[in-house]
Amino acid sequence: MRTAGPLLLAFLALAGPAGPARAWPMSGLASVRDVLPAEGLVGGSVAEVRSQAALDAHYYLADESVLELDGRAEAVFARYRSGGAEALVLALAYPDEGTAKRVQGRFGRDFFSRAFDPERDRFVEEIESGDFAGLARAGTVLVVVLEAPSRRGCEDLLRRLEERARAYGSRDAAPPDEM
Repeated sequence: MRTAGPLLLAFLALAGPAGPARAWPMSGLASVRDVLPAEGLVGGSVAEVRSQAALDAHYYLADESVLELDGRAEAVFARYRSGGAEALVLALAYPDEGTAKRVQGRFGRDFFSRAFDPERDRFVEEIESGDFAGLARAGTVLVVVLEAPSRRGCEDLLRRLEERARAYGSRDAAPPDEM
């Protein structure tokens, strides 16, 4: 029987009991990055964000962490080509569905107009800049289109993100095919 070498043991000790890769409970994700569809993705634009400061470097939302980026959530920011312009996307995976729902409500009330309903899993509206924004929740995964140049582009991108998030909702689900 072979035993692990000292370098492997040191790596495992640093990685912690869960090892270097972990699937988020209830989502089956190896990484929230897997929610991002490849079609339209701007190469090199995907950035992991683990704190409010890291997100603020890409997109300023608020002085406080309305998204609860406190080390327990996994999040990525990305840019997409949409109708000759760019759309900005944020995908987040939380450790449990209750946290995802709480963040959805808090963020939605802060970011959107009074028309936002925290009981709906999906919401899209025109924002003050004239762009469109949308939010959808699938279990422990929250996907947000922060800015898109058109309602149609926002709806389409949000739908593709949401489908991928739902497809990963089961631990047994395989990644959906690209559209």
